[in-house]
Amino acid sequence: MDRITACAALLLTICPGGTVSAQGTQPGATETLRHLYISASGKGGAPVADLTAADLVVKEDGRRLEVVGLERATAPLRVALLVDDSGPGLRFIREGAGLFIQRLGGLGEIALFSIGGRNTAIVDFTGDVAALYQGVRQLTTRTTTGAYLLDGVHDAIEALGSRDAERPVLVVLMLEGPEFSSVRADRLLDELRRSRAVLHVVSLGKPTLKTMTAWSQMPTDSLRENLDENINRKKFVEDGTRMSGGRFAQVLVDSGIPGAMQAVAEDLAAQYVVVFRRPGGSPAKKITVTASRGDVRVRVRAEAAR
Repeated sequence: MDRITACAALLLTICPGGTVSAQGTQPGATETLRHLYISASGKGGAPVADLTAADLVVKEDGRRLEVVGLERATAPLRVALLVDDSGPGLRFIREGAGLFIQRLGGLGEIALFSIGGRNTAIVDFTGDVAALYQGVRQLTTRTTTGAYLLDGVHDAIEALGSRDAERPVLVVLMLEGPEFSSVRADRLLDELRRSRAVLHVVSLGKPTLKTMTAWSQMPTDSLRENLDENINRKKFVEDGTRMSGGRFAQVLVDSGIPGAMQAVAEDLAAQYVVVFRRPGGSPAKKITVTASRGDVRVRVRAEAAR
């Protein structure tokens, strides 16, 4: 085993959150090993189980870098699961959340939040599956007509940040409908970027606009207000999932929730960590990871590696 491979193994097994520097083959030359967590899916969106380092192309600003290792990710997950229980479909919402928790049991910690009506922390971060199941049973159809999704994400990002997690994740199960949050998408996208969390979103229903919010409003006022709300939320969930390397799934009927949540859980359980070599001295820039295999799609954070 050469020195680079040995350092890559050290990075993977001893300090998955660290950076390792090693001497190059030329006197005085230095090289830095960096790592990224990636998801790889094949046709139909199923995780790819047989990905190899030779299948990956890693580039920094268009320049190809050397891949020195690829392994299954083993660092514990830290997942904030946000559930909108402000509308119908409670049976399938609970089933989907339960399947998600069941699949990721033993792989890290999960916290459960309700964003229906108001933001409520139901279960703090824990690896206790039984406690999380009990929390799922506390989800109930609210009497409100909308949710505070973006405010809930803001609170969850703060909770994740306080834990300094190696693999932070935000999973949102949302219902299409009124959005009452005050936080703006651009601000929240910046928070998501700084948190390094991967955002996955499962959305139930077709995107809709309300027609009126109060008896005293003119229809044009209501339309403008709710168009802004929907655009704000749509921008965050679509841009956030794309830039963080997550999934966005739109399901039209509530019976599709369990399958969509199961797919997100499988994606997280099958993540890889890729280690690559880049020149030392200069700060890491934007890194892209693609697959040379045409049947494989790689999703990764659209930012510099750790």
